[in-house]
Parts: sequence; C-alpha cells; structure tokens
Amino acid sequence: MTHVLAIDIGGTKIAAGLVADDGTVRHDREVPTDSRDAAAVGAALSALVTDVLVDARDADLEVADVVGIGSAGPVDTTTGTVHPVNIVSLRGFPLVDHVAAAATQALGRPVRAALAQDGQCFAAAEQWIGAAAGSPSMMGVVVSTGIGGGIVLDGRILAGKTGNAGFISHVGVVLDGELLPGSGAFGVVEAYASGPAMVRAAHAQGWRVGEQADAKALTADARGGDAIATAVIAAGTRALASAFLSTAALFDLTDIVVGGGVASAGDVLMDPLRRAYAEFAVYPHLADVRITPSALPRGSGLVGAGRLGWTELAG
Repeated sequence: MTHVLAIDIGGTKIAAGLVADDGTVRHDREVPTDSRDAAAVGAALSALVTDVLVDARDADLEVADVVGIGSAGPVDTTTGTVHPVNIVSLRGFPLVDHVAAAATQALGRPVRAALAQDGQCFAAAEQWIGAAAGSPSMMGVVVSTGIGGGIVLDGRILAGKTGNAGFISHVGVVLDGELLPGSGAFGVVEAYASGPAMVRAAHAQGWRVGEQADAKALTADARGGDAIATAVIAAGTRALASAFLSTAALFDLTDIVVGGGVASAGDVLMDPLRRAYAEFAVYPHLADVRITPSALPRGSGLVGAGRLGWTELAG
C-alpha cells in the first residue's frame, strides 16, 4: 500500500508520519519545536523526514513523491513560507523547499511538497474520516489559544491566493469592537471567543482575580454553575456563532466541525454555541447546518496533511 509523508508543525512540536489512502497513520514521530533558532528547526525537520522515511524503507512501504505539510499560519503558498506568530524561527523559512529537499535526499528521487494552514488540515481530516466525513461543504474550526479554521468544498481545501482561505480568526463580529492583542485588529472573533479572550473577559468581571486561571478552569467553573463563567462563555460562543453564520452564508455550508482545547470542554461550550447559532440562522439553508465536535484525536493534523498530500498527488 502506498503512503504519503505528512508533516504537522505547531508551536510546541513538529510531527511526521506516513498516511495511507484511508487516513491511517503509521510510523509517526515528533520532536519539540525550536521557536527561536531557524537552523535548529531546519535540522530537526530534516532528521524527522529522514527517520520516518527510513522507517518506511525498513517496513517495505511504498512512499509517494509528495509530502503534505500543515503548519501554523499565516502561510504563503506562493513562496512556500510561513509566518506564524508564535514560531519566530519559521518566519520566512523556506519550508516547502527545505522539506522537499530532505525527502528527495532520503528517497533518492524528486519529491515535491504541498503546504496548507494547520486549520485547513484539521478541516480536511474531519471531512475525510472525521465528524463531517464526505460532507460536500464544510468548515473546520479550532478554538484554543487562538482560533483557526479551514474550508473544504467538494473534497478539496479552499486555499485562496496565498493559501489563507478560512482564516476565521479575523472575521469581524463587532464593528469597531475589542482590540485583538498583538494583531492590531478590532472586533474580530478571536478577540471574544478564544480561550485567553474569554479568560480576560471573566477576570474583568471579577472571576478569580489574581489567580493564574485558564480556559480549562473557566469551563470547569461554568459546568459547576459559576455565573460569571457561564455568562462569559455565552458571550464568547455568541461571537463565534456570528462568525459561523457569516461563513455558512457565504459558502452554503453543510457542516461545521469544532475542535481544539476550548472545544474539548464539550456541552458547556457546544450547547450555548448551538443555541446562539439557531437564534441567528433565520433561513432554512442556514438553520440546518450541522455543528458538531471533532471526532478525531490529536493526530488530526497529520491526517489532514496526509489528505493534502493525497489531493496533490491526484492533481
């Protein structure tokens, strides 16, 4: 059985593995991400690619001439580079060329690499074998420290001119609203619905003042009936539902799949999110959009990068 090499790059780790045409991941490995030293992260990438391809050779597995790369963004598919906020070492790094060269050397034949945002890879994985398997039009959204996403239409990732389509974090939900720290953007959904944004809002209302409490504590308190935590999550999910509605209206979506650390809180987030969306969605074709939690484990990044590779291979 043929496999594609898949790479998933995040702020804390870089993972690589072999992905079969049914979404099965084999021989996956990971290393810490060096967020400051470009030479170190380049060496780690090369070693990771080599090690996984050696595993493939030892297991007598056929490997395709394409690598799928999912990375924290923004990305620039026109240059093969990425510019992540939290990985300084990768800003402007020739990621696509570097990975393709490492795979070419390890396999002894020309290999090309395809790049997508990690949110797009999450969406591709969920549309392939996850909660929205086979959906003709879906969006995947990761709600965590930030908010990322991707759109898959007719089985293909919607990329856009630079590869950043589905960048839902900067969808406006409040005209001239809150400033998103570190970005200069006002009124965008990430300023209201990310984990840190909801924690800031709760602190401002007197919740756990002076404590190093995080989004996990906030959702736990909401589950326990804390009034401030419950109200803040309701407001955050209302902003998120507004962004969902805008995207569903633009792309006539069938499904929205929600993942990430905050989303793993379960019904304490999903219930108010669905209620807010139902309130906003006045037309039948918007009201019947399915909003579901992710069905995949943490390895969805590799699965999605593998899907990207398989799509690239098919042309």
